[in-house]
Amino acid sequence: MSAEVPVAIVGIGGRFPGGSDTPEQFYQFLRNKGDGMVEPPPERWIHAEWNGGPNEPGKYHCAKGGFISGIDQFDPLEFGISAKEAQHLDPAIRLTLEAAHDALQDSGIDYRGSKTGVFFGNLLTTTDELDDDRYEMNNYNGVGKCVSIRANRISFTFDLRGPSLTVDTACSASATAMHLALCAIKLGDCDQALVVGTSMCYFRANTMINPEHTVSFSKLGVLSPTGSSKSFDASADGYARAEAAAAILIKRLDHVKRDGDSAYAVLTGSAINANGKGKSLTMPEGAMQAETIKGAYATAKRDPAEAFFVELHATGTKVGDPIETNGAGKVFSKGRSNDKLLRVGSIKANIGHAEGCSFLASLVKVSLMLHHKEIIPNIRFNSPNPKIDFAGGKMRVQTEVWSSIGFPIF
Repeated sequence: MSAEVPVAIVGIGGRFPGGSDTPEQFYQFLRNKGDGMVEPPPERWIHAEWNGGPNEPGKYHCAKGGFISGIDQFDPLEFGISAKEAQHLDPAIRLTLEAAHDALQDSGIDYRGSKTGVFFGNLLTTTDELDDDRYEMNNYNGVGKCVSIRANRISFTFDLRGPSLTVDTACSASATAMHLALCAIKLGDCDQALVVGTSMCYFRANTMINPEHTVSFSKLGVLSPTGSSKSFDASADGYARAEAAAAILIKRLDHVKRDGDSAYAVLTGSAINANGKGKSLTMPEGAMQAETIKGAYATAKRDPAEAFFVELHATGTKVGDPIETNGAGKVFSKGRSNDKLLRVGSIKANIGHAEGCSFLASLVKVSLMLHHKEIIPNIRFNSPNPKIDFAGGKMRVQTEVWSSIGFPIF
């Protein structure tokens, strides 16, 4: 995405842990140091039957997670879906239809029949997504659960006529979707775009209805036994899984000004890459993350030393946090004065790791901070991780609300 075609975020919708269903609710939840981590609700599964020791077969070792309430309260008629079809509709689609509707309504834009693209960031599906009773199979099973149809369902429901696609790049899925949306707007493939993200999709759902994948992640050794992401902290012991759905409507900035639309924030650059042959298939590479940051700032024609806040991935793992934060510090510290420390944060501490939706959750947070002209606090930070070079990176973790008149928007 080049600086010649900046875009603005004109609409936000989402469903997040902590009972936040509107942008303002979500912002106040985060601003007031909200904690969305709870034990799995009994309607999902019986937590005591699945929680056990780290080496106990068939058990997970994680006390809590970030759960969305009311995932069964979907009104299919509002979206032109019959009750019969709704029975076979993946909760991923239900939640993202609601989030997309809210983002479109929030924008106040006349979207029906428009050249609006839909870019859906989706993480994982399994081969048993269509594992229904064969005698109950009908014409709704495939389209109700097929991943490729997820973006198309949104385009169909709201009569959006730009590109419509679903991408899966694991935890960066919604970030990749955003980058592709920015590129499509630059190329003229669409005038505006709806970028959507959900957390993990599996066992007929994107929500944590069944605990099997939590067991799998626990055995991988990445989950926190306490069920909380302690980003940047010395006590970091892994992350907690979370479910979320978010949608953001973006529009060319010159068209926003032309049409007199309101906006939350402006996006002027983006970049994506891969580690290549790194040290591990699953570990981040600090050098490559630094290159991504440099690339984004280059396309935006901005100096990283101008940045005053950075929202990092920072899931709260012993290995990932130092690699990522130190990699970012090498970029943002260059040319930065010692009296202008970069403030950093991570939404994972509040709501857990929303996996495929993690980027959009973070972008919503930062967009709302710009809208309110505040930097909001990071929770669960008590003692700096000794493996993170905060001094060398000229960084500090933001722990309180910080307001500024004339808040700069880069």
